[in-house]
Amino acid sequence: MTIIEAAVKVLQDYPSGLSSKEIFEQIISNDYYTFGAQDPEGVLTIELKRHCEGAKISQQSSDKCLVCEKQGNTVIYKLRFVKGQRMDENKKLKYICTEINGIKIYTFIMAVKDLANISYVAVRGKDEEEGAVQRVLNRQRISSIKNYVLNDNMFVNTFVLNWTNVDSLPSITDEYIDIPIAFASAQLIDGQHRLEGLKLAIREKPEIAERNIIVSMAINLETVDAAKIFLNINSEQKPVPRSLIYDLYGVTAEDRNFAVNRATDIAEILNQNVDSPFYNVIKYPGAPRGKGKLDLSTVVNALKVHVDHGGKFEECNISNLVLQANILQNYFKALRFHADKTSKWSTVNQNIFFKAAGFIGAIEFFVDYVLPKCVAERSFKEEVIVKLFDFESVELITPKDIETTDGRTARKRVMDNLKDAFLSDIPGESDYDI
Repeated sequence: MTIIEAAVKVLQDYPSGLSSKEIFEQIISNDYYTFGAQDPEGVLTIELKRHCEGAKISQQSSDKCLVCEKQGNTVIYKLRFVKGQRMDENKKLKYICTEINGIKIYTFIMAVKDLANISYVAVRGKDEEEGAVQRVLNRQRISSIKNYVLNDNMFVNTFVLNWTNVDSLPSITDEYIDIPIAFASAQLIDGQHRLEGLKLAIREKPEIAERNIIVSMAINLETVDAAKIFLNINSEQKPVPRSLIYDLYGVTAEDRNFAVNRATDIAEILNQNVDSPFYNVIKYPGAPRGKGKLDLSTVVNALKVHVDHGGKFEECNISNLVLQANILQNYFKALRFHADKTSKWSTVNQNIFFKAAGFIGAIEFFVDYVLPKCVAERSFKEEVIVKLFDFESVELITPKDIETTDGRTARKRVMDNLKDAFLSDIPGESDYDI
């Protein structure tokens, strides 16, 4: 929870407002936030002003969730909008009703601005109310979604709501659902990152607020039922790898993100396949300390130039995501086969390929030597690649062998080591007829 989130949580219980000192005391007494600054109350006051409509302060926040007024010599801060506050007239919308596991779901088309007004997020572990199932927001993901929307894209999957405002319920006829546009009246069960991305996009393109999205809404679900829906969406419905869509529809020629998306999808396959030599090895941004050994950025940067349009794979007519991932998996399985003869794969601190220089060097060696050899053989089977190397007379290097070298030298040393073990059929100089 951030400082402003803690302040908002306090003010939700005090609609008439509080001073910064009173807000600070409530934050501390409820243990909403731990301040590390020497002047914590001063830090809080600055944050309150940054988020206050009409306040004069440098580095203002674009999220104006507060208003302030002077009462005597004291500045009182209030929420700009309170739960249940009417934001607009009711919206009468056509709907489709389905019943899933005894839960009635109403699906309809709604303007983005109306969804933003009626919805709120209840986070599990932070909010005590019924239905709290959502996760803490990922800011990087929100920024990516904002850029997606600003590029004239929109979502075709539904936003899922649970209406909780019992004082102002939607009315339903056979054909229409009449929805009160009342502030924070419906929990957002699925779509919080998409909605936050849309809100950021609206600040740059206000017309996005009028665009339509699909909403599916239940009414007054208890936590257990809301959790069932949330888990169904986030565990049973596995997302399709982004770059697989390019394979299916062939709409990639002008997509500047293709190479990164494809490299990221391959990294995910390598990391999630239990048979992969890199199963649970790749470290994703925000992962807990100690989880993962090889940074995702290293894998993506090593692969993206080769999986891009016109890259080494396409030059060999290998453009399918699954095929590319399986080829790389077989290559590293072959290296694992040789490394594990001396326990240099399973012993983490002996595994050169779990290091950035080792992985990058191995990929560069693959595209320069192994890829053309396998193309000539018309086979990328693991057993074929195993036979391309002889580590009986060549010792596979370890991280200790490169620890005092710079990155470029380390990568070259890895490539030289693999080249020494590679069984090349290139003739020697004296073998040529001239």
